[in-house]
Amino acid sequence: MTTENQKRVFVIGHTNPDSDSVCSAIGYAYLKNALDKKYHYIPARAGDLNSETKFVLARFNFEYPMKMGSLAANVGDMDLGEPIVASPNDSIQDVASLMREKNIRTVPIVDTERKLLGIVGLRDIAEYYIANLGRRDLSTTSIDLNTLIRTLNGNVIVNPQKLNKLTGRVFIAAMQRITILDRINAGDVVILGDRTNMQLDLIKKGCSALIITGNSTISPEIKKAASRSDTLLISSPHDTITTSRLLELSTPLYSIMSQNVTVAERYTRISELRQKVLESEYRSALIVDSELRLLGIVTRTDLLQPIQKKVILVDHNEISQAVDGVQEAHILEIIDHHRVGDISTLMPIHVHNEPIGSTCTIVAEQMLLHQITIPNDIAGLLLSGLLSDTLMLTLSTTTDLDKELARKLAPIARVKIEEYGKELLTASMSIKGKSGREILLHDFKAYELGDKKIAVGQVMVIDKEDIRAKESDIKAEMESLRVEKSYDLVVLLIMNPLESGEELMVTGEKWLIEKAFGIEIKNDKGFIPQILSRKKDFIPKIGYVCTTS
Repeated sequence: MTTENQKRVFVIGHTNPDSDSVCSAIGYAYLKNALDKKYHYIPARAGDLNSETKFVLARFNFEYPMKMGSLAANVGDMDLGEPIVASPNDSIQDVASLMREKNIRTVPIVDTERKLLGIVGLRDIAEYYIANLGRRDLSTTSIDLNTLIRTLNGNVIVNPQKLNKLTGRVFIAAMQRITILDRINAGDVVILGDRTNMQLDLIKKGCSALIITGNSTISPEIKKAASRSDTLLISSPHDTITTSRLLELSTPLYSIMSQNVTVAERYTRISELRQKVLESEYRSALIVDSELRLLGIVTRTDLLQPIQKKVILVDHNEISQAVDGVQEAHILEIIDHHRVGDISTLMPIHVHNEPIGSTCTIVAEQMLLHQITIPNDIAGLLLSGLLSDTLMLTLSTTTDLDKELARKLAPIARVKIEEYGKELLTASMSIKGKSGREILLHDFKAYELGDKKIAVGQVMVIDKEDIRAKESDIKAEMESLRVEKSYDLVVLLIMNPLESGEELMVTGEKWLIEKAFGIEIKNDKGFIPQILSRKKDFIPKIGYVCTTS
């Protein structure tokens, strides 16, 4: 049976998401939900949104997709059943019966607000019972009278002081009269049968309670004596030995529960949870929220089957660009338009990779192929991702299919390509108020080319003086990131759509740029006389140098 959490499939793009990544995730999740009712497809993002994407989502009235920091399975991916719990004032008999009925070995102990107090296992019950065999003192741990009566299935005959707790040392009156009376002190609890003379002597001795076994008839004389001496009289239907054992089982759980509890939260990774359960004395972990309220319990049996997040990757297929934990996830599909990267799977999956301008083009193409009606807002998102990734259909990666689908999507979205394109450009080019790191990471991707680790960012501006004003800050961030991530080369491509050519800022092994493009890097800066597509022009040339030098 597929549970609710197992039905979730996250559709997610690369880290440092751009509009194509986010819009294709939303669009493909919509398409999959229309075609496949077995799963619930949820669009997600792997990082913070840039200004352009925020504009697009606001323009077409979409909420931000959920942000995911990791695809590694966590406790939240499990379907936790309602936990079986007990109260600290419940008896050992109560929890033992519960364990037998539910075929479980451990029971969490919670308060009235379901906050976790401790845990009781079969071992705790056995150890307590063995440790107290043959001796019993209720001075430190009293027994609730109602619990005792329920456990014994007995009756209160006389309770002059209206006691609700049973305290004192416990004795079984199975010896000779003189021996028993010699050992008994005032305040003790005595279990005995129908020995009327002994009952009377024990009352006179000052016992706090007598438990009369075997449903024995209790004489009026004993009742009167008990009333005069403030002695509690209880009748048990069981024999003396059984009554003694049931008295032990009436002990409240708070006196035997362990507070050495292994806990985890919803965001605890399954790999960490598995280790916690393995090391737990109780072979389990209790799942709690931030206020220690109990949410569920996980045992070794629950972890026998693999637990993974299901995911569809869009607009990328390289580990360096994927959200953390992607290798622990169950990848169902990859929808992309980049070079084939290094993500591998254990089982065959559906991969759709086309050398076209955007992933949104692929999603729109699939909607038309399956004759799925495209709503206005979805059409707007797909058009936005398409126009963004092709720089308004001008980049060398733009294909006839991109242009054709842009023309089909625009009227559905109720926009004109030229007018809306200018709005999109304006939103994407604003760097006012942004730090050097924000500018660098606005559209930033990492690649492994041969034995080199390369990272390339892109930014568009109308006035390059805006960039020059932040140049020193950007360069410092580039070098800091290069050291932090062990990149061999970090590049920032700066383009103005109204001009030809691209400026570059470079840190690291600059000779790679010089050899690939035949240019000279001075003061960490260079210029390429034409606008390049990062995926079609820039990375392939750098990759050739990396793999042949």
